[in-house]
Amino acid sequence: MTIRDILNGNNFIMSAEVFPPKRNGELENIIRTLRRLKEDVAPDYVSVTYGANGKGATTTSDAASVAIDAFDIETVAHITAVNLTRDKLDETLQSLQHKGVGSLLVLRGDVRDDSRFYDFWHADELAAYIKAHYPRFLLMGALYVEGHPESRDIEQDLDVLAQKIDCGIEHFVTQMFFDNAYYYDFMDRAARRGLHFSVEAGIMPVTNVKQLGRSISLSGATIPDDFAKLTAQYEDDMFDAGCDYAIRQILDLRQNGAKGVHLYTMNNVATAKRIFEAVRK
Repeated sequence: MTIRDILNGNNFIMSAEVFPPKRNGELENIIRTLRRLKEDVAPDYVSVTYGANGKGATTTSDAASVAIDAFDIETVAHITAVNLTRDKLDETLQSLQHKGVGSLLVLRGDVRDDSRFYDFWHADELAAYIKAHYPRFLLMGALYVEGHPESRDIEQDLDVLAQKIDCGIEHFVTQMFFDNAYYYDFMDRAARRGLHFSVEAGIMPVTNVKQLGRSISLSGATIPDDFAKLTAQYEDDMFDAGCDYAIRQILDLRQNGAKGVHLYTMNNVATAKRIFEAVRK
């Protein structure tokens, strides 16, 4: 079953994000992670992230190739616009095609002080180029249900969403959120604008309080009171509490009509197994 088949089906989608090694050739850990995901979790597909600041085309491509060839896992490769030229993009896309990757998650990428933009500034420009020159790729994109940190308001985010759809993006994954009310509100606003699109809710299980800081700073996600109380109560050991919170989020989303969830695993297979098993039961 291809990713397009999965997205077009009626089953609740349960997919997972993994990150590749930081350096070329160091594939042992990601091989181990993918093997355990295949055996213990069986996600509908995995997405493989791209290195920070546009570094990591080779490691992303290699990890995606392992997922497909060694473990027969449907795979999406991330591509970011930051520090990317057309020549580098062409080289990366040709490599991904050669390795059997047929789906991409196109992103602007997180911006740092040393970030530069050459031929692509935004995800929609990246999507439009890929759609025009490499039409066989299935394109996915990202959205922020609480609004992008750089957006004026949600209406501007909806404008950007519409532009991404026009540029060929067929499916979306949300940035992490911890309060489902933001997801439902965003979907209602989009429907009122006449925007209809396929989307998975991005869920980040927090099993270590220390991981919250950077994640929140990048996503701008709101921490609801009940979750804040959990982090205070279980500061030293959040595994059970963090998994249970994510499980409740996912069950509520499924009950209220969400198409699926994309789990930000941080390569922690034990967390993914605990959550996916509970949801499937």
